[in-house]
Amino acid sequence: MMLSMSLYQRQVQKLSLKQKVFGNFISISRAICPNCNHQLDDNQIIAGFSNDPYDFHTTCPKCRKKFLSYLIIRDSETNEEKELTPIVFMCKVQTLQAMKTIKEKRGKIGISYLGKNNRQLFYNMIRHFGTYGNSISMLN
Repeated sequence: MMLSMSLYQRQVQKLSLKQKVFGNFISISRAICPNCNHQLDDNQIIAGFSNDPYDFHTTCPKCRKKFLSYLIIRDSETNEEKELTPIVFMCKVQTLQAMKTIKEKRGKIGISYLGKNNRQLFYNMIRHFGTYGNSISMLN
């Protein structure tokens, strides 16, 4: 009984770290072309990215203007915006490259590190791969 309680407590602690750093959230993509005011949907945003891991711009399908798209991060319970700084929406290639760069420099990509240093990357990891664990497994 004591062993299973200890395991339970460790699982709660792991979940609590993620909860403590990022809380419960939903992300909504936002991309409105500054040239023609076309509002891009998720598929258009993704299709507009190049495969350059360092170019975060998407391309408007109507006028071909390149611009940044964003993720709006909202609290899943209150629907209030959670982030004060803009979260740039990155494609999978860019997200993986940013993850590889951090892993090469630090040896790992921890939730606490992302919470303090790169919240944008965390939100893009979740957006593309569903969970932190799935994201990390993409590097192996």
